[in-house]
Amino acid sequence: MRYGTIPVARKTGGLNDSVFDVDDDTIPLQFRNGYTFLNPDEQGVNSGLERAISRYRNNPQSWHELVQKVMSIDWSWEFSASQYEDLYAKSVARARAAASRA
Repeated sequence: MRYGTIPVARKTGGLNDSVFDVDDDTIPLQFRNGYTFLNPDEQGVNSGLERAISRYRNNPQSWHELVQKVMSIDWSWEFSASQYEDLYAKSVARARAAASRA
C-alpha cells in the first residue's frame, strides 16, 4: 500500500487486521483501504477483483483518492507501538481504578 497498490485480500489472519473493505458500511470510511473476500476459491477472488476493476474503470477519481489514502497510512512500528502503549496505559488505569474501589 505504501507504493499505491490497492489490496485485494482474503479476510484471514493478519490481512483481516489490515485490509478493510471499501464497500463495508460497518467500517468507518477512514479505515476502508481495499477489497476483501471470504471464500478461498476462484469465485471469492473474482468478486474482489471485479469490484476493484470496476471502480478503477468506472470511477477514476474515486480510485485515485483511494490510492492516495492508502499511500498516506502510517504502517511504521513507531505508530503501532504508540497505539499499544496507549492501550496498555488505559488498561493499567482501569485496573488501578477497579482495585481502589475494591
